[in-house]
Amino acid sequence: MELRGVKTIRNSDQATKYSPTKKQRQLAKDTLRIALDLDGVLADATGSWLRLFKQRFRVPLRRSQINEWDFWKRLGLKQKDFEDIFAEAWQRWQSIRETEGNLPEKVDRLRSLGELDIVTGRSRDTIKYAAKWLSNKRINFGKIVLVGTYAPKAHLDYDVFIDDSPRHANEAAECGKIGLLYNQPWNKNVGEKDNLIRIQNLQDASTILENKLAESGLKG
Repeated sequence: MELRGVKTIRNSDQATKYSPTKKQRQLAKDTLRIALDLDGVLADATGSWLRLFKQRFRVPLRRSQINEWDFWKRLGLKQKDFEDIFAEAWQRWQSIRETEGNLPEKVDRLRSLGELDIVTGRSRDTIKYAAKWLSNKRINFGKIVLVGTYAPKAHLDYDVFIDDSPRHANEAAECGKIGLLYNQPWNKNVGEKDNLIRIQNLQDASTILENKLAESGLKG
Protein backbone atom coordinates (compact mmCIF):
# COMPACT_ATOMS: atom_id res chain seq x y z
CA MET A 1 0.00 0.00 0.00
CA GLU A 2 1.34 3.42 -0.92
CA LEU A 3 1.44 6.20 1.63
CA ARG A 4 -1.09 8.93 1.13
CA GLY A 5 0.35 11.79 -0.90
CA VAL A 6 3.06 9.63 -2.42
CA LYS A 7 2.87 8.64 -6.06
CA THR A 8 5.12 5.93 -7.45
CA ILE A 9 6.07 5.57 -11.09
CA ARG A 10 7.78 2.32 -12.01
CA ASN A 11 10.77 2.48 -14.28
CA SER A 12 9.42 0.33 -17.11
CA ASP A 13 12.03 1.60 -19.55
CA GLN A 14 15.28 0.46 -17.97
CA ALA A 15 18.09 1.78 -20.11
CA THR A 16 20.46 -1.09 -19.43
CA LYS A 17 20.32 -4.53 -17.88
CA TYR A 18 22.08 -4.70 -14.54
CA SER A 19 23.13 -8.06 -13.07
CA PRO A 20 24.78 -7.89 -9.63
CA THR A 21 27.49 -10.40 -8.83
CA LYS A 22 27.15 -13.07 -6.15
CA LYS A 23 29.21 -10.95 -3.76
CA GLN A 24 27.04 -7.91 -4.45
CA ARG A 25 23.87 -9.91 -3.82
CA GLN A 26 25.33 -11.00 -0.48
CA LEU A 27 25.96 -7.36 0.43
CA ALA A 28 22.28 -6.63 -0.11
CA LYS A 29 21.07 -9.72 1.76
CA ASP A 30 19.09 -7.65 4.26
CA THR A 31 17.98 -5.24 1.54
CA LEU A 32 19.30 -1.82 2.34
CA ARG A 33 16.75 0.66 1.02
CA ILE A 34 18.21 3.79 -0.57
CA ALA A 35 16.29 6.98 -1.45
CA LEU A 36 18.17 8.96 -4.09
CA ASP A 37 17.16 12.55 -4.76
CA LEU A 38 16.95 13.93 -8.31
CA ASP A 39 17.44 17.72 -8.43
CA GLY A 40 20.85 18.75 -7.17
CA VAL A 41 22.09 15.16 -6.74
CA LEU A 42 21.69 13.62 -10.19
CA ALA A 43 20.38 16.48 -12.31
CA ASP A 44 21.88 19.96 -12.27
CA ALA A 45 18.51 21.62 -12.69
CA THR A 46 19.78 24.64 -10.78
CA GLY A 47 22.22 25.38 -13.60
CA SER A 48 19.31 25.56 -16.02
CA TRP A 49 17.33 27.62 -13.49
CA LEU A 50 20.14 30.19 -13.30
CA ARG A 51 20.27 30.56 -17.08
CA LEU A 52 16.50 31.01 -17.33
CA PHE A 53 16.45 33.42 -14.38
CA LYS A 54 19.00 35.62 -16.12
CA GLN A 55 16.99 35.57 -19.37
CA ARG A 56 13.73 36.40 -17.62
CA PHE A 57 14.86 39.06 -15.13
CA ARG A 58 18.10 40.30 -16.75
CA VAL A 59 19.91 39.68 -13.48
CA PRO A 60 23.10 37.59 -13.47
CA LEU A 61 23.36 35.16 -10.59
CA ARG A 62 26.23 32.76 -10.01
CA ARG A 63 25.94 29.35 -8.38
CA SER A 64 28.44 30.43 -5.73
CA GLN A 65 26.00 33.17 -4.66
CA ILE A 66 23.36 30.59 -3.74
CA ASN A 67 24.42 30.04 -0.16
CA GLU A 68 21.11 29.08 1.43
CA TRP A 69 18.26 26.70 0.60
CA ASP A 70 15.54 29.35 0.17
CA PHE A 71 17.83 31.71 -1.74
CA TRP A 72 14.96 32.88 -3.92
CA LYS A 73 13.44 34.77 -0.98
CA ARG A 74 16.55 36.93 -0.72
CA LEU A 75 16.11 37.80 -4.40
CA GLY A 76 12.63 39.13 -3.73
CA LEU A 77 11.05 36.40 -5.85
CA LYS A 78 7.61 35.04 -5.20
CA GLN A 79 7.46 31.29 -4.64
CA LYS A 80 5.39 30.88 -7.80
CA ASP A 81 8.06 32.62 -9.90
CA PHE A 82 10.75 30.39 -8.39
CA GLU A 83 8.76 27.23 -9.14
CA ASP A 84 7.71 28.39 -12.61
CA ILE A 85 11.34 28.79 -13.64
CA PHE A 86 12.11 25.28 -12.43
CA ALA A 87 9.09 23.98 -14.34
CA GLU A 88 10.38 25.64 -17.51
CA ALA A 89 13.84 24.20 -16.88
CA TRP A 90 12.40 20.69 -16.75
CA GLN A 91 10.30 21.28 -19.84
CA ARG A 92 13.67 21.81 -21.52
CA TRP A 93 14.98 18.62 -19.94
CA GLN A 94 17.44 17.95 -22.79
CA SER A 95 19.53 20.94 -21.65
CA ILE A 96 19.80 19.82 -18.00
CA ARG A 97 23.27 18.51 -17.27
CA GLU A 98 24.40 15.79 -14.89
CA THR A 99 25.86 16.83 -11.55
CA GLU A 100 28.91 14.63 -12.16
CA GLY A 101 30.35 12.26 -14.75
CA ASN A 102 29.68 8.53 -15.14
CA LEU A 103 26.34 8.69 -13.35
CA PRO A 104 25.00 5.34 -14.65
CA GLU A 105 27.98 3.43 -13.29
CA LYS A 106 27.92 5.28 -9.97
CA VAL A 107 24.20 4.70 -9.48
CA ASP A 108 24.59 1.03 -10.36
CA ARG A 109 27.29 0.72 -7.70
CA LEU A 110 24.78 2.06 -5.18
CA ARG A 111 22.14 -0.32 -6.51
CA SER A 112 24.46 -3.25 -5.83
CA LEU A 113 24.06 -2.49 -2.12
CA GLY A 114 20.28 -2.82 -1.96
CA GLU A 115 17.10 -1.37 -3.42
CA LEU A 116 17.39 2.12 -4.86
CA ASP A 117 14.50 4.42 -5.75
CA ILE A 118 14.40 7.99 -6.98
CA VAL A 119 12.60 10.01 -4.27
CA THR A 120 11.83 13.52 -5.42
CA GLY A 121 9.68 16.56 -4.77
CA ARG A 122 9.28 17.22 -8.50
CA SER A 123 5.83 18.56 -9.35
CA ARG A 124 3.32 16.33 -11.10
CA ASP A 125 3.53 18.62 -14.12
CA THR A 126 7.25 18.07 -14.55
CA ILE A 127 7.80 14.45 -13.48
CA LYS A 128 7.28 13.18 -17.04
CA TYR A 129 10.23 15.28 -18.16
CA ALA A 130 12.31 14.02 -15.26
CA ALA A 131 11.54 10.43 -16.28
CA LYS A 132 12.68 11.21 -19.82
CA TRP A 133 15.88 12.72 -18.48
CA LEU A 134 16.65 9.65 -16.37
CA SER A 135 16.04 7.34 -19.32
CA ASN A 136 18.14 9.49 -21.65
CA LYS A 137 21.02 9.48 -19.15
CA ARG A 138 20.72 5.67 -18.82
CA ILE A 139 20.20 5.78 -15.08
CA ASN A 140 18.71 2.61 -13.60
CA PHE A 141 16.48 2.56 -10.54
CA GLY A 142 13.55 0.69 -9.02
CA LYS A 143 10.82 3.31 -9.14
CA ILE A 144 10.21 7.01 -8.83
CA VAL A 145 8.57 8.08 -5.58
CA LEU A 146 6.95 11.46 -5.92
CA VAL A 147 6.32 13.41 -2.72
CA GLY A 148 4.91 16.88 -2.28
CA THR A 149 7.29 19.69 -3.17
CA TYR A 150 7.74 20.68 0.47
CA ALA A 151 6.69 17.39 2.08
CA PRO A 152 9.07 15.51 4.39
CA LYS A 153 10.81 12.36 3.17
CA ALA A 154 12.27 10.87 6.34
CA HIS A 155 9.04 9.06 7.26
CA LEU A 156 9.26 6.97 4.09
CA ASP A 157 10.44 3.37 4.33
CA TYR A 158 14.11 3.89 3.46
CA ASP A 159 17.30 3.38 5.44
CA VAL A 160 19.44 5.90 3.56
CA PHE A 161 18.57 9.28 2.06
CA ILE A 162 21.00 10.87 -0.41
CA ASP A 163 19.86 14.47 -0.78
CA ASP A 164 21.13 18.02 -1.27
CA SER A 165 18.43 19.41 1.01
CA PRO A 166 19.70 20.15 4.53
CA ARG A 167 16.22 19.58 5.85
CA HIS A 168 15.71 16.14 4.32
CA ALA A 169 19.17 14.86 5.22
CA ASN A 170 18.91 16.20 8.77
CA GLU A 171 15.43 14.79 9.35
CA ALA A 172 16.61 11.39 8.16
CA ALA A 173 19.49 11.49 10.63
CA GLU A 174 17.19 12.57 13.45
CA CYS A 175 14.98 9.55 12.70
CA GLY A 176 17.95 7.24 13.20
CA LYS A 177 18.45 6.73 9.49
CA ILE A 178 21.45 7.72 7.40
CA GLY A 179 21.37 11.16 5.78
CA LEU A 180 24.05 11.66 3.13
CA LEU A 181 24.15 15.37 2.30
CA TYR A 182 25.27 15.90 -1.29
CA ASN A 183 27.60 18.88 -1.25
CA GLN A 184 26.20 22.04 -2.86
CA PRO A 185 26.72 25.77 -2.18
CA TRP A 186 23.25 26.02 -0.63
CA ASN A 187 24.07 23.49 2.11
CA LYS A 188 27.70 24.37 2.82
CA ASN A 189 26.91 25.83 6.25
CA VAL A 190 25.40 22.58 7.54
CA GLY A 191 27.63 20.68 9.96
CA GLU A 192 27.98 16.92 10.18
CA LYS A 193 26.77 14.89 13.15
CA ASP A 194 25.77 11.33 13.92
CA ASN A 195 24.20 9.80 10.80
CA LEU A 196 24.40 13.13 8.92
CA ILE A 197 27.40 12.87 6.61
CA ARG A 198 28.48 15.23 3.86
CA ILE A 199 29.48 13.65 0.56
CA GLN A 200 31.24 15.27 -2.39
CA ASN A 201 29.97 12.79 -4.97
CA LEU A 202 28.15 9.49 -5.35
CA GLN A 203 31.38 7.51 -5.06
CA ASP A 204 31.62 8.83 -1.51
CA ALA A 205 28.10 7.55 -0.85
CA SER A 206 28.94 4.05 -2.08
CA THR A 207 32.16 3.90 -0.07
CA ILE A 208 30.42 5.03 3.13
CA LEU A 209 27.61 2.50 2.72
CA GLU A 210 29.99 -0.32 1.83
CA ASN A 211 31.98 0.42 4.98
CA LYS A 212 28.84 0.47 7.11
CA LEU A 213 27.75 -2.86 5.65
CA ALA A 214 31.18 -4.29 6.38
CA GLU A 215 31.02 -3.04 9.97
CA SER A 216 27.62 -4.66 10.41
CA GLY A 217 28.99 -8.02 9.29
CA LEU A 218 27.16 -8.20 5.99
CA LYS A 219 30.34 -8.04 3.97
CA GLY A 220 33.19 -10.50 3.85
